[in-house]
Amino acid sequence: MLQLFLRHSWLRRLSAALVGLLLGVALVAAWGWWNARSLRALADDLRRAYESHDVVAMEQLFCWDGVDDATRGRIRFVILQEYELPIGSVTVRPLAAFDRQPGPGLRPNLTPSGTIEVTFATTDRLSAAYLAGRDGFRHKLIVMLPAN
Repeated sequence: MLQLFLRHSWLRRLSAALVGLLLGVALVAAWGWWNARSLRALADDLRRAYESHDVVAMEQLFCWDGVDDATRGRIRFVILQEYELPIGSVTVRPLAAFDRQPGPGLRPNLTPSGTIEVTFATTDRLSAAYLAGRDGFRHKLIVMLPAN
């Protein structure tokens, strides 16, 4: 059987193509799983930081590359204000088309790859949405910076 297989070059090529295709599909599936897992882990960490009112833990979830002290202070102020609200849910959402484009005069400090939406357990269902981007092998929350 093996000799028959080795004699036909088209059979060898076909089997190599199938193995390559299966390997490619497996790698894409593994990357998608890892990406979703990393976003979900960031959302879980965000929920824990909100529930424990831990400002330091919350700040560690952000990517601070290129962020000046004044911007960091404003983000910390917003975090402290949001801690007063009870958490209803934290959900990972795919990026909307406009999330992929920088706003006027702004640019993200990481390339956006997902959105984490926090819905507060208030009568009017207030919510906050955070862009998340890959920072190495993990996701971090994005800070929007002035475009240069």
